Amino acid sequence: MENKEDMIIEETAPGISNMNLEWMTSFWETFTDCTIEMDANHNITNIRRNTNSSFIMTDIIGNSFIDIAADTDRALVEEHLEQLKTVSAPYVRFQFLSKLGRYYRWTLIAFYKNDVFAGCHGVAVDVTEQTTKEITLNWQRKIIEEGDDFVIITDMDKNLLYMNPGAYRMTGYDPNSDNISLDKLFHPGYVDAALSEGYPIIFAGGFWTGRSELIHSDGSLIPIEYNMFSIKNDQDETILIANIIRDISVFLEHERRLEEARNAAEAANVAKSDFLSRMSHEMRTPMNAIIGMTTIGKSATNIEKKDYSFDKIDNASKHLLGVINDVLDMAKIEANKLELSFAEFNLEDMIKKVVDIINFRVEERSQHFFVNIDNNIPRILYGDDQRLAQVITNLLSNAVKFTPENNSIYLDALLLSEEDGVCKLQISVTDTGIGITEEQKSRLFHLFEQAETGTARKYGGTGLGLAISKRIVQLMNGDIWIDSTPEEGSKFTFTVSLKRGEPDYVYDKEVDFKNLRIFVVDDEPEIRDFFTNMANSLEMKCTVAESGEQSLELLSQENDYDIYFIDWMLPGITGIELAKQIPADKSQKSVVILVSSSDWSDIADDAREVGIERLLQKPLFQSSVLDLIKKCIHSRNDTDNNTKENMHDDFSQHTILLAEDVDTNREIILALLESTHINIDCAENGLEAVRMFESAPDKYGMVFMDLQMPEIDGYEATRTIRALDVAKSKNIPIIAMTANVFQEDIDKCFESGMNGHIGKPIILDELLKKLRTYLK
Repeated sequence: MENKEDMIIEETAPGISNMNLEWMTSFWETFTDCTIEMDANHNITNIRRNTNSSFIMTDIIGNSFIDIAADTDRALVEEHLEQLKTVSAPYVRFQFLSKLGRYYRWTLIAFYKNDVFAGCHGVAVDVTEQTTKEITLNWQRKIIEEGDDFVIITDMDKNLLYMNPGAYRMTGYDPNSDNISLDKLFHPGYVDAALSEGYPIIFAGGFWTGRSELIHSDGSLIPIEYNMFSIKNDQDETILIANIIRDISVFLEHERRLEEARNAAEAANVAKSDFLSRMSHEMRTPMNAIIGMTTIGKSATNIEKKDYSFDKIDNASKHLLGVINDVLDMAKIEANKLELSFAEFNLEDMIKKVVDIINFRVEERSQHFFVNIDNNIPRILYGDDQRLAQVITNLLSNAVKFTPENNSIYLDALLLSEEDGVCKLQISVTDTGIGITEEQKSRLFHLFEQAETGTARKYGGTGLGLAISKRIVQLMNGDIWIDSTPEEGSKFTFTVSLKRGEPDYVYDKEVDFKNLRIFVVDDEPEIRDFFTNMANSLEMKCTVAESGEQSLELLSQENDYDIYFIDWMLPGITGIELAKQIPADKSQKSVVILVSSSDWSDIADDAREVGIERLLQKPLFQSSVLDLIKKCIHSRNDTDNNTKENMHDDFSQHTILLAEDVDTNREIILALLESTHINIDCAENGLEAVRMFESAPDKYGMVFMDLQMPEIDGYEATRTIRALDVAKSKNIPIIAMTANVFQEDIDKCFESGMNGHIGKPIILDELLKKLRTYLK
């Protein structure tokens, strides 16, 4: 074992006399870490230290005492050293952190020579452990006092001894209030559980944790997570109970959102799986019809059977095209690429086209279909009529699908407001079908989803229509919603904002309606109201009857009418029978028009037997009625017999170049345009198209250009033609023909120098429209 003398090391700066061993020895008996001596400039001259001490001074003898301190405490040390020169009892005691990371408490005493400050002696004690504990206690106390957690300490009898400030902040109580107790703070169930379950656990040395609720001062409940444990004395006896409580409201909210997100993700996966199943059915069914009917048509020897097959192929192809268009629109929506194309259009004409598409289904199901268009809506609007028609078609298709036979469907268009030439329209489709529940409504406008999983099996559909419709409506600065009652029906309503277009014409400048007298017979009150409202707006004389019997009674009193509108399917006396009984002397100036939802071909023979040559088809549109009235008024002077309407497009004087690498597609274009007698030269790739045009540029009036072809594609072929040193190459119309129908694909066509775009599959009307535009 080392002797104490062996542990003592004296180190003296060169040229300095030995320290006064008496005072150093006396201090050494008390202070066991270090003794030190400094000159008047606070430079260290002598040091005596314990070798077990971590305080090592050897390397700094001759340097300033201030250099011992860590950078953060240098100013403190310097301040105390200066005090030694000024105080009347010259000693200082202070503590600082050394560069070596240890805390030392110093006592320094000044000494003088001839009453002049000559330096100081001092001792140090290592207080690192004690100081660290104090620091730890301080930050622990800070956490308890300033933290958000609820900290509570009670004695063994549940008497409240301590509550930190966080407890008052959490529960809303005033820290100075005497009106607080455990029974007021904790839910009764928690108190009972603490006594029966918690105390036995913590007495055994464990922790009792779990979740419960605190009662706020305002009576509301706060979800909490608690951790209760015992505080013991030196004899390992529990003397106090501590509880740390945390408000988990935010955690539970995050947990709830995560659960919702997980459920939504699972539901989306299920929805997409169901969607793929529906898509498989929706695409395979018409494809099966196309393939099957094609086989039947090829083998059939009967003309009627061939025609029947072609009709079925046509219907199935259109259905398949509709499904594909929905999928493309869905892809555009998910890529945020769905865009509008603006132009002026006639709202009523657009709705007529939609009705023409829907009407055959309505007739098949013997449904009653009514259309009401507000007369205040401008005739011409500016917007995307095709997308608007798509929304209305989707809603009407659903209404027809989910409405039982012989029930009614209503389409209403209303002008809500107009400001600065922008019209806000409200369009609604009402049915008397199966309706849907509140829970089903929440899924309606989401991609891939229908009201319920059995809907597709029973009624068909992809589940995309309403989601696509919602996005289109939003692009038109509108909204869409549903009001529905199960087993009673549904009403889908949407709003859109469209600019007022330039007016075209008004009917009252062509016909003197004030002197016109019409007679209407229809058992449906909606039809009678339609004619009455129209007549009132035009100041036209109109008489209505709800049956053949009532009409004969009215006509017996007065029968001087210009036009009779008679419903074909009247109860009792039918429309045909009623037409026979209209006074014969009126036939010279009067016109009888049948009103029906059936096609003219279905009733023409019966109608002509009683001299009726005109049909007004339901649902009714005011423009259709007024057009028909105008034709009737001027019929005596009309010798044209609609010759212009029956004329075919004749382009026999023109030659076009068709660049298409697929044989079938070339054959389709040739067949579609056969009746126009146009001359068509075909190129099987882009390079051949360039060579053919270059060799005879004046031969061609326009070019139809496929985009994806061998050798060079349609884009490159167009750029090459435009770059030719031929005058016509700069202005010859070049129209893209492609299945790429996204807006960026269309933009790319224009960027390459093309004049227009036609999407595949090719629609004859679109093809003819391009020919009429560019081959004047």
